[in-house]
Amino acid sequence: MKAGHDLCWLGRADGMEADLVKRAGFRFTPVPAARLPGRRLHRAPGWLAATLRGVAVSGAAIRDERADALVAAGGYVSVGPLVAARLQRLPYFLLEQNRRPGRVTRMFAPGARRVFCGFPPEPGLRADVEVTGNPLRPGPAAGQRADDGRTVLVLGGSLGARALSLAALDAAAALTNLRFTILTGHRDYALVKSRVRSANCELVEFTDRPEELYRQATIAVSRAGGMVLSELVASGIPAILVPYPHATDRHQDANAEWLASNGAAITLDQARLSGLTVTIRGLIDDDERRSRMSAAARRLALPGAGAAIAERMGECLAA
Repeated sequence: MKAGHDLCWLGRADGMEADLVKRAGFRFTPVPAARLPGRRLHRAPGWLAATLRGVAVSGAAIRDERADALVAAGGYVSVGPLVAARLQRLPYFLLEQNRRPGRVTRMFAPGARRVFCGFPPEPGLRADVEVTGNPLRPGPAAGQRADDGRTVLVLGGSLGARALSLAALDAAAALTNLRFTILTGHRDYALVKSRVRSANCELVEFTDRPEELYRQATIAVSRAGGMVLSELVASGIPAILVPYPHATDRHQDANAEWLASNGAAITLDQARLSGLTVTIRGLIDDDERRSRMSAAARRLALPGAGAAIAERMGECLAA
């Protein structure tokens, strides 16, 4: 790393990170993990078994790497490493991407040296909290946007969003004067491609350079996960947000409502996706509103989060 630290990544063997981390040149250790069972008690034995294996693997990695600290991003794969860190009295830090802290963050926050938040968290998090923004790649905030005033970028998250993509195809068929770029994800690319019925659609299966899409976007239609919203505000893109209705603890609703309350986004319930065409047309036709939303988005952006977090962690460990 630039600061001279060595890094070993613990993650799911079948997750996207397994390939991405290795391509970035970091060591990767696969950790067994399973989703928290919640009220589905029949899943509890499988979760416990996977978690115990995850604790054992993580504990061995911590010892082998002679780690000075653990940084966890709060997903369920973090449980094993965090328990191992607690058992070995290793200092740990949490990254919380969303406005409504997740279950793992809430569970382990009291013992964290610090919790770094992408957005101001909702009240009640018992921890030493610092709002730094989410660490982003250099691209999204770099350079000027070069949109043509008629490009709609549709983002369903890393795996795509079928409902969003199909609603965007309907909107594209009705708004043929606009250009639609739809990031479908691997899972839905073939299905969405088979449903295209207008020439103004460009489908993108996956990209590791989203900044190129952001620069061309006049507006975005997007899910409301913390990372994509951080990229949108950094790029100053007016957004129509359709929160995923089954997201854990409805955290995407909290993210979307916060952006909307600050003037940077419009929210649209997935049950009302039939109104997407009208919403897109209204925003594209209102230059003044888009300008206000873009300015509001940039005011919410917190650039340099990665460097700030690394600096704060160093200070905490040195204290």
